[in-house]
Amino acid sequence: MISTNVLIRFLFASCVCHVAFLSLAGLLVSSGSPLPFETFTVRLADPPARMADDSRKTEIRKDVSLDKPHREPAPGPEETVDLANPSGKYRAYLRDLRQRIEALWAYPQDAYSRSETGTAIVRFSIQNDGSLAATGIVASSGSDSLDRGALAVVQAAAPYAPFPATFNLSTLHIVAKFEYELD
Repeated sequence: MISTNVLIRFLFASCVCHVAFLSLAGLLVSSGSPLPFETFTVRLADPPARMADDSRKTEIRKDVSLDKPHREPAPGPEETVDLANPSGKYRAYLRDLRQRIEALWAYPQDAYSRSETGTAIVRFSIQNDGSLAATGIVASSGSDSLDRGALAVVQAAAPYAPFPATFNLSTLHIVAKFEYELD
């Protein structure tokens, strides 16, 4: 039989190891390395209201393809970034791009009426002149309406600002997570 003293020492050592591990994990996470996706979230308690001055909000178009490239990416250097975790030289550009998308983003009316919720992960490509080259669903929300809504707002926000000369890129691929929730 194990003595009480040995058991207490074991529990104490276990706690110390767990605390050390969690502290180390916290240091690694806060060291600036990108975390999993942050989300755009649309939460609605009441049905979306139609407002006369809301003409810039994107309405879901039935003709939005769920995986339709607009044109071939230009030859040259490319990079892929996560819109939720902008870092380094892309931070200001991605912040402005995100604000542009958020200003137009709305819960799809037909999805709201069916109480559909979900998360769509979209990948889109922007050329150095700011034009949208491609859009596609990386992970479906489970609802065609929500997926089309995420793609439609990315397309409606285009064209985007041209890249600053410091980017030295022909194409920037962006991954964004769109989370649709109902309260």
